[in-house]
Amino acid sequence: MAKISNKVRAVWSVLITSLAAPFLAGLVAVAVRITGLQFGAPLIAGPEAPLGDVAVVAFAWAIIPALITALALLPYVLQSGTYSWLNAAVAGVIAFGASAMLMPFNGGPLMPVLAFAAGLIAIAMRWVLIGGKIILP
Repeated sequence: MAKISNKVRAVWSVLITSLAAPFLAGLVAVAVRITGLQFGAPLIAGPEAPLGDVAVVAFAWAIIPALITALALLPYVLQSGTYSWLNAAVAGVIAFGASAMLMPFNGGPLMPVLAFAAGLIAIAMRWVLIGGKIILP
């Protein structure tokens, strides 16, 4: 099998992260919504909003932070073909914060939890990319 160049790794990592990370964000939004209904925590959307709407809105909103995260990690992939879990987490949290300022939403007291979830999603995307042999371990 031919060796994959870091440029190809970079292109695929940006494309996959831009599509898969918003999907994971939609799942997180649904989980937060379900646990919020069960435990009386503040909700991202009102209690009357269907779960499908919550997931689609979260997916659409998360496209920008996912793209910012992927582009922030791009120099690491171009240089060495990989990045650390810490780079991924920091890029995910900062991208979430920047996106929340650019496209504000009513997260209220859940904003730190959602920022943490963004970091975890970025780490999960690193695992997905390593598992798919897109980036090096």
